[in-house]
Amino acid sequence: MTLRLGLLGLALTLFSGCVTSRGALCPAEGGLPWREVRSSHFRVRTNLEEKAAVQTAVELEEFRRALLLAWGPGFDPPGTVDVILLSNPRDLEEFTDGRYAGFVGQTGDGPRMVMTGGGGYLLPDAPGDKETQAHELAHYLSAFALPRQSRWVAEGLASYLQTVTIKPSTRDVVLGQASRPLLQYVRTHGWLTLDELWQWDGQTQQSTAELQRHYASSWLWVHYLINEYGDRFSAFQNRLARGEEPRSAFAAAFQGETGFQAALANYVQLGRYAISTQPLPPVPTQTQTRALASADVHVIRANLFTSAPGDVPPAERQRKADLELDQALKEDPTHVETQRLRVEKLDKAERLKLTRLLVEKHPEDGLAWDLLANALEAEGEKGEPQEQARLRTAQLLPDSPAAQNDLAWYYARTEQPQKGLAPALRAVRLMPGNAAILNTQAALFFQVGRCREAVSMARRALDMLHERTSDQARQQFKKLVTVFETQCTPAPSESSAKSG
Repeated sequence: MTLRLGLLGLALTLFSGCVTSRGALCPAEGGLPWREVRSSHFRVRTNLEEKAAVQTAVELEEFRRALLLAWGPGFDPPGTVDVILLSNPRDLEEFTDGRYAGFVGQTGDGPRMVMTGGGGYLLPDAPGDKETQAHELAHYLSAFALPRQSRWVAEGLASYLQTVTIKPSTRDVVLGQASRPLLQYVRTHGWLTLDELWQWDGQTQQSTAELQRHYASSWLWVHYLINEYGDRFSAFQNRLARGEEPRSAFAAAFQGETGFQAALANYVQLGRYAISTQPLPPVPTQTQTRALASADVHVIRANLFTSAPGDVPPAERQRKADLELDQALKEDPTHVETQRLRVEKLDKAERLKLTRLLVEKHPEDGLAWDLLANALEAEGEKGEPQEQARLRTAQLLPDSPAAQNDLAWYYARTEQPQKGLAPALRAVRLMPGNAAILNTQAALFFQVGRCREAVSMARRALDMLHERTSDQARQQFKKLVTVFETQCTPAPSESSAKSG
């Protein structure tokens, strides 16, 4: 979550005034050429010139590598992060009312980072809210290291890591610098106790003031415990890494330590702490670049209109997005990403006809096969045609957590759990912080009678429900845990019931 000290939204307020420009255009409309640069862990779509685009992809790899040092120099999980990088801050004004320098959204495969820059986003003089990007990227990466996290730990660690810095002169990574706004907040408004923070997981519909207090308190406790009780906090994280229940893991790691809560006030007032300075390990520098077609650019613009923060009414956002999609289809009537955003408006028969055409025209495009699988599911098809479409999607998109999870969930719905275990496991490995993916794995474990693992995975899923989860969804996940716990507990025998 990126709400920090009054920033209710997804990025730093940077500009003011009316928005009149249209900067991030496709070349056919007079805009700069667009390209996609893929590195080992990032997909960057940008209208920066090629040298700067490649440089930025490498810098993002360095940024990621710097954050991963929080869990050791050898920690390097899989996964690809989607990035939309606009050539300068003015390009973003059209989508955000001119009020934001960048923001982070979510896709089925992980975070989507939207940034602005010129010549390389992470250079010292680059514009944009780098802390927002670091915070959200830390959330994504921490799920690989800590498969179970309470909400205060998740938010506290992300806030602790958001101040990461790479020194340009020495290439050293600096971790653990205090966040001045958060420190000032707790000095002015106080902080919550750990007991109060442990209760955060069950709380919903909080006011902005309540959320601010929880985020600031979480940062403070993590920063304090890392600095003053580093060995015990490391032991706590090691237990979370093994999948232990968070509160029990904390109690075990801090067993016998009685004075740490009382000493916090002195820590806040003195403000003395250590920072970690480590050399930046080598990062992969190989990249692949391809030009983007005009239709690709219109889809990017449509996504920006519908996902960017700001005060533009949803209906107006959708109107502008629809204009972009209309133009994309004029450029390419079978453009898969465009049709993916429009297909839900069709009736079932039209949708099935269209998706069959897309697969015919683009037989090697996993997104086309995914659309066909969903159309078949909407038609009520549960047999081989849908299975083959889901299998083909997963084969063409081997690094997509969503594609692997959809295949696994198909097997869960059709009660073929043995077939679903492998893609479910791959989805979890690719995105262990996604509650829906964990829930699929739990359901399959339950179906094959692996009750203990089903309960454990369902609890992990519940742990990973944080800020963007509705009350209804949270209750459904809680209910699922209860069902698994109840049905996985053997009923007492008749004789033992009588003797009791």
